[in-house]
Amino acid sequence: MVVNSGKNIVARALLFLFVILLAVSGCGGSSESLSGSGRDQIFDRIDQDGDGVALRSDYEMALSLADRTKIVASYPGGNLTIEAVLVSLTDSPPSRLVDPENPTNEMFLARLTSMLRLRLAAVVIDDAGFDIDFDVDDESLNAQVQTHISGGFEAWAQNQALESDPRLAKFATPHCITLIATETETEAKVARDRVEAGESAQVVASEVNAQAATRWPNGDLGCADLLTWANTFGESAAPLGEMKTGDISEVVSMASDFSATGRLWMIFNVRELKVEDANPKLLGPFAQGVLADLVVEYEVMVEPRVGVWDSIGLSVVPSQ
Repeated sequence: MVVNSGKNIVARALLFLFVILLAVSGCGGSSESLSGSGRDQIFDRIDQDGDGVALRSDYEMALSLADRTKIVASYPGGNLTIEAVLVSLTDSPPSRLVDPENPTNEMFLARLTSMLRLRLAAVVIDDAGFDIDFDVDDESLNAQVQTHISGGFEAWAQNQALESDPRLAKFATPHCITLIATETETEAKVARDRVEAGESAQVVASEVNAQAATRWPNGDLGCADLLTWANTFGESAAPLGEMKTGDISEVVSMASDFSATGRLWMIFNVRELKVEDANPKLLGPFAQGVLADLVVEYEVMVEPRVGVWDSIGLSVVPSQ
């Protein structure tokens, strides 16, 4: 009972402060707003989460939303006002939104976050040389962003990704592999010594490969990009990322239901790298990843009483 009483005292105090605010701003200052349903409406606006208790956070958000013309967030080249966010909530309301004019803190911040993410993506795309018309509604802006992401910006992002990480080109290059796979580590080490001594990996594979590897005659796996080999052999394929034509790997192992020992011990030999057949598109799409890398470089300012911008999570979070 003591706790509830305390909350009611706070609620009445905040209600009083909000009434003063309305009187000063010239909104709701009539005698009607101080009696009957007027008081209920004022309280409901403060008590945004509808729990019957008007907390400080409720009051601060109501205070922040009172001036609809106020800029709530700024991003490179543009601003968002309280009005813009509330209009967005009205035009495209979330499923649990009861009153678009009086959203909960969580709903307001979530919508502000999505609007900022969209605009930051548009800014990145525009800065990359793809024209964006910002003087449109969110639906049209999103349509432009999606068109570029699935079009020219994807090719641009691919080039950016390859320039920033040359390893991607190798990942997209077909690796022609010979596999030596035995049921024990000792057998695998002996086989590797034979290859290092000059014997053909294919000949050694044809002689020692376990029954589980007989689907690859002479150990010939064919040619595929590194993602394909990773999907086939899991972490055991990791050495391939550093190998060149003619290299043989150290002995690696993986669990296998087709091995009497429950594991296969393997050696990879790269017979050929088909550099001319590299297809980076197999590693894509690149647009979303490049966007995520670039948007964090842009500065976003949020009205402190509403929240703060988390540049890592790309979201507006409540002020502490």
